[in-house]
Amino acid sequence: HAPKQEDTIMHDNILVPIDGSPHAFKALDLAADIAGIYQSTVHLLHVGHIEEVPEGLKDWARTEHVMDAPSWILETGAAQNLLSAARDRLAKRGVTKVEEIIEHGNVAKIIIDFAHSSHIDMIIMGTRGFSDLGGLVMGSAAHKVSHAAPCTVVTVR
Repeated sequence: HAPKQEDTIMHDNILVPIDGSPHAFKALDLAADIAGIYQSTVHLLHVGHIEEVPEGLKDWARTEHVMDAPSWILETGAAQNLLSAARDRLAKRGVTKVEEIIEHGNVAKIIIDFAHSSHIDMIIMGTRGFSDLGGLVMGSAAHKVSHAAPCTVVTVR
């Protein structure tokens, strides 16, 4: 019997939150495999926290001669570099339909809101990741997202 439309699992839009952690890149690799099979668009989302500028961003600012920029400018530059690396990793695996998004705020809320507004079919995310201050935050975000997302959520260790 042929599946009904509502029984069909969609994989058109896959969301991968990227924070630079090893778990996030493992999630990205799984997303690449699935996107390769279904010709999905992969949405790369980086959610930053604007609290304090980490040392790594200060080093980047000195290298780029951006000394007095507000912290959100520094964070956005670093986030863009991270998303570019993720895009390159996808391209090496044959995935070319990629969208990059940078947001600031509560990680879980932004992921869930983006999934709703962008008609995301699947979220693939690491179970543990880094906040911009070096603490572990993705674990609690993954837990919240898995319970509140409007779509399938796959977590990767």
